[in-house]
Amino acid sequence: MRGEVAAGPLLADALDRCLGCRACESACPSGVAYHRIRQAGQDRLRRAWPPARRLPFLPRQALRLVRRPRRLARALSLAARLRRLPWPPGWRRYAPMLGYRPQALPPLPDPGPGARPAAFFTGCVQEAMFADANRAAEALLTAAGYRVQRPEGQGCCGALALHAGRVEEAKSLARANLDAFAGTEGPVVNTAGGCGAMLAEYGELLAGDPAYAARARAFASRVRDWATLLREAPPLPFRGEGRRVTLQNSCHLVHVEGAGADPPALLRTVEGDTFLPLPGQDQCCGSAGVYNLTHPDFAFAILDGRMAEVAALPADLVLVNNPGCQLQLRLGAARTRQTPPPEVQHLAVYLYRAWIRARDG
Repeated sequence: MRGEVAAGPLLADALDRCLGCRACESACPSGVAYHRIRQAGQDRLRRAWPPARRLPFLPRQALRLVRRPRRLARALSLAARLRRLPWPPGWRRYAPMLGYRPQALPPLPDPGPGARPAAFFTGCVQEAMFADANRAAEALLTAAGYRVQRPEGQGCCGALALHAGRVEEAKSLARANLDAFAGTEGPVVNTAGGCGAMLAEYGELLAGDPAYAARARAFASRVRDWATLLREAPPLPFRGEGRRVTLQNSCHLVHVEGAGADPPALLRTVEGDTFLPLPGQDQCCGSAGVYNLTHPDFAFAILDGRMAEVAALPADLVLVNNPGCQLQLRLGAARTRQTPPPEVQHLAVYLYRAWIRARDG
């Protein structure tokens, strides 16, 4: 940050290998905000060293598409239909991430009088690929006494751009979301740990923007994970199917939002299933934004270690609470030696099904 280290390949390599999981920050007794140092270093690299501005094709396209969630959904649908074609070897390894079919859920029930307001942030990848997680969370929150609103005009939270060092792009996306949520009431809820962490830091991101700084701080103070709200509400009944279940927790939910204890607490209330805590459930799965696209060898090594932990439990269902984790663990299920491979599912979809099972007897 003082310019004592040259902006070049050695600095780029050191910064780019970081997952950005923020575990070092929650462990640091001095409270060093490492992410600010990393972002400053990345920004300096991209200004002073031209190669740092260039990304490989796949992460570059991912960053372009997340700005337009509907176009992202169409692109992912097309890629899923074409995933059996002879893709280049570097692309073929990602094919198991594709092909997920969201579960169709019935319309939301009427929350009734006295329901508390909540504003729902849908996200880009989450809504494009795993829309059933959003719908399931909305249904559970409605059952728990919330009136959930989806503001029009919202889009990508900006986390992927910020992780890639594109600070101004992330700020632009943040401003658009603040405009979309203007006039909403209650907590700002989401089902993606990475998005929630980004939304919760809009105040920091836009601290120097005189037009948005105060709005960003107020908005950030309202951000809550959906599981936190559900845990604080009157308890809903959940009934399982006799399965062995584990959780890959979102590292940003744990280390940035400080809400990592809420998903395991909910899982312990599901009757009939066995919750098996994963030894590294709060550690990064290797997805880390576009890290699994820019550093596949490191990301796959982390992933294979995680799948070995799943097989050792053994668990037949792995739950996630972030779309990047869901994509990464779907890839891990295809790479594992566990027979049969575990199913990967969002926590909201799992709890919704368990609630319907308990409700309907």
